Amino acid sequence: MPCRICGCPEVRWLPVRAVARQFGCTPKLVRRMVQSGVLEGVRLGRQWRVDHESLDDLIRRGSVRFSVPDGGQSP
Repeated sequence: MPCRICGCPEVRWLPVRAVARQFGCTPKLVRRMVQSGVLEGVRLGRQWRVDHESLDDLIRRGSVRFSVPDGGQSP
C-alpha cells in the first residue's frame, strides 16, 4: 500500500530513482538534495537511499509539489 503523503511504497529507505520518478525530476537532483541536507539519506555502496520520513516532512512543509497517484490523498 502506498504512503498517503507521497505515494511511495511504505519502506524506510527509498531508492533515489524511485523518488525521482515519483516527483518527475532527475535522480541527480534527488542526490543533490540529500548531499545538501534538504533530504535525509544514506549511501549504501554506490547507491543513495532517501529516508521516507524525511521526504514526507519535506512535502508537509510544502517544499515539493507533485500530483498524488490514484488512491492517495494530497497533503
